[in-house]
Amino acid sequence: QQQQQQYTPYEECVRRLYQTNLFNPVKLGLQNIDAIHQALGRPMDNPDHLPVIHVAGTNGKGSVALKIANTVRLSDPNLRVGLFCSPHVSSFRERMQINGQLISEDDVIRLLPQLYDICQGTKREGKQQQQQQQNNTIIPATFFELTTALAFQYFHTSRADVVVLETGLGGRLDATNVIRSPALSIITSIGLEHTRILGNTVQEIALEKGGIIKPGRPVLVGPNVPHDTLRECAREKGASGYYRCEDVMGLVQQDQEQSHINTDTDIIEDYDEENARTAEAAIELLKISHPSIFGSISKDTIKRGTAIRPPCRFEEVVLRDGNGDDNDELTVILDVAHNPPAMEYLLRKLRATYPTEEGRYRYRFVVGMSSDKDLGLCGRMLLDHVQADDDNNNNNNSLPIHLVEAYHPRAAKLEAILAAEPRLEGSHFDNEDRGITRQIKLATALVKKANNNKHEGTATREILVVCGSVFLMSEAREALGFDEPRDSECISEVAGAHLRHGQEMFGKDAEKDKN
Repeated sequence: QQQQQQYTPYEECVRRLYQTNLFNPVKLGLQNIDAIHQALGRPMDNPDHLPVIHVAGTNGKGSVALKIANTVRLSDPNLRVGLFCSPHVSSFRERMQINGQLISEDDVIRLLPQLYDICQGTKREGKQQQQQQQNNTIIPATFFELTTALAFQYFHTSRADVVVLETGLGGRLDATNVIRSPALSIITSIGLEHTRILGNTVQEIALEKGGIIKPGRPVLVGPNVPHDTLRECAREKGASGYYRCEDVMGLVQQDQEQSHINTDTDIIEDYDEENARTAEAAIELLKISHPSIFGSISKDTIKRGTAIRPPCRFEEVVLRDGNGDDNDELTVILDVAHNPPAMEYLLRKLRATYPTEEGRYRYRFVVGMSSDKDLGLCGRMLLDHVQADDDNNNNNNSLPIHLVEAYHPRAAKLEAILAAEPRLEGSHFDNEDRGITRQIKLATALVKKANNNKHEGTATREILVVCGSVFLMSEAREALGFDEPRDSECISEVAGAHLRHGQEMFGKDAEKDKN
């Protein structure tokens, strides 16, 4: 008889969390998270003692949230700054941090069962408990609602001084939007995403994101938003102010040598500068509204804090074989460019940093996408930036593009990618082994071969770019040799359950609510 697999207490907790949506289908609304937050004593609703910065947006929200949190913690080593972000790259614990330190496994083990007790109506004892259960007060909380509540409880019990919250999806009905009085709401950008859930136009999506705007509280918006729509939304909700970055900072003249701005087109070639500018404007607003905490933050601290990039946002890594030979260096870019606007930003930054003019650089991509994105457009954008391998002129595997399929319910199938853009048939892919590791190993070998076989006097170097869905990044980083906290295999095997058994219901409920 096969011995039953033994899990650590942490693995048991997180496996149960990931499988929550098997039993509690995802449904739009704040009722569940509001009930949990109420049972916890509403720890995030104490604006005088705990400023909460709430960040939403199609792209850039994770970067802006991280930059704000880092800037604040660098300003005063005594401050405890909480950060809630999603999704994670390699470990579930990345989602909630204090001063850059991930929540510990022990804290997850200590706090998560308390939330399960609240949801099951078993927190009270004796007759009170029986009465509670008879009144059907069981809370059918979902994965993201429980994760959000876990972060709230963690920040509260860890005595956080400041909290930065990144929304998960949308804004209006996102679990993080249970907070009533944020110090500042931020909307970084608006683009077409999750259209089945959020709306079919930029204006509809803007109204969903604009749901984080609160009465009597200010809102800061990035440059790529429909200002008329969001300004009217802020007016209707009674926001205390509607601010663009230029309203806060003025039209700053940047050093052209230091800035990645194409002076011919005024197009920002590094999206991180846009995110840094948004984070800096947020800090300036917070210095005015909460001077006791943010008032002493210096320009130098802001510059250092906003310079930090999150993992897999144009993350540059140089891998070496260890023999000291420059020819054995392998430059890798990791970026979770998962939709056309993010892909455009990535390619623009790639061209600015590693220009292809005069044969200086060429690119090799390992890419996997989510099924709900514009696969055809993303594929065409990549094809515009590659040329066929010199030593492989037939149609099979001639393109320096490697297609992969993450082990995740939202991952796009190879068949769907190829159907969306048939020219990708010339890419590298394996129908038998669709995983990331095989293609990472093949791509790194081909890049090294290309860089070691320079011929005909060319000095072209090939750059490896791993991009697309966040779901492929953990395995990609492991294959590239990253040493970092990573979920065990028994957690990873159920990591998509909260989406596999909830995403479809989520979309149907969204459509039902709109009709």
